[in-house]
Amino acid sequence: MYELTHNQAQNIVNKMMKDIPFNINIMDKTGVIIGSGNKERIGTLHHGAVAAIKQKKIIEIKKDEEFVKKGINLPIELNEAIIGVVGISGKVKETRPFANLVKSAVILLIEQSVSLKKENLEKNLKQEFFNLITDPETTYTKELTDQALDYGIRINKPSQIVYVGFPYRIDKEIINNFPSFKTSNHSYCIVVQEANKIELLQQQIENQFPDAFISISKLNDKISEGFLQAKSAMRVLKGVFINEKVISYSRCEFIADISELQWKDTKAEMQVHLLDKNDELIKTLQVYLSCNLNANETATRLIIHRNTLNYRLNRIFKITGKDPKNILELVELIFMLIMRVK
Repeated sequence: MYELTHNQAQNIVNKMMKDIPFNINIMDKTGVIIGSGNKERIGTLHHGAVAAIKQKKIIEIKKDEEFVKKGINLPIELNEAIIGVVGISGKVKETRPFANLVKSAVILLIEQSVSLKKENLEKNLKQEFFNLITDPETTYTKELTDQALDYGIRINKPSQIVYVGFPYRIDKEIINNFPSFKTSNHSYCIVVQEANKIELLQQQIENQFPDAFISISKLNDKISEGFLQAKSAMRVLKGVFINEKVISYSRCEFIADISELQWKDTKAEMQVHLLDKNDELIKTLQVYLSCNLNANETATRLIIHRNTLNYRLNRIFKITGKDPKNILELVELIFMLIMRVK
């Protein structure tokens, strides 16, 4: 049986008393007041509520007594069971017109709370499932295989992961025709098990969310492998490339894998902050890379003089100790750019 809580009851009372000119009490299934406009009454036994629960009917109290005040008390039923009582304090003649309205409103608020609780439970179960299938140590048991089918996934079939990142918070489901899982307030993971559907999905996301970043894994036997590939490719996309929104792991496989190893390197972690708060230099380096180290093309794209570009490249050298014009040191700068992306 569903049980009312103090917080839930008090929230309902607070909402109802904004519109009802009487004190409202909500009692649990034993008749104890758990929500009230009169805080001093919380925790006390309401004898009118006890009578309403025992007799399973509305109890009207027409005068104040030692343990109860005049008013009307209505049993709250949910799924044919009494889960509590709502009471309106005041003269019966004055409170009676509000009785059914208050009772209906209280039941509606409770049903909304039950629905929200169920929705949150389903979200938690879905999140637990996602955590399992993206853990490399997880064994595909029959139970997990059956559970995966509930989410539209044939867990033993090869799959690709499409990882979608947003520059803003997103709460709604982004895709309904593929199994998708929220990985953070700004990202979703989509499992695709039909290779010919990748382009269609990509186009769908680009049309619906033009600001989104998209990374695509290779085809893998385990979802955990694809998830790691897509996440590492996303960091490369956001860290290195400028004015690009889509990347496949196969395009940056080597650098994506090496950058994953860098996450465990404390020295690399210290270096990553060297370019912080230098957005101009970061953009300059990104454009320099996208122009394949062509200084003239870089200066043109940035709309700056060639001397200004050299000044900025020298500034990067001075701040980081790594020369962008030296190919080996440029590789280290690339990892700095990637490591900035969390």
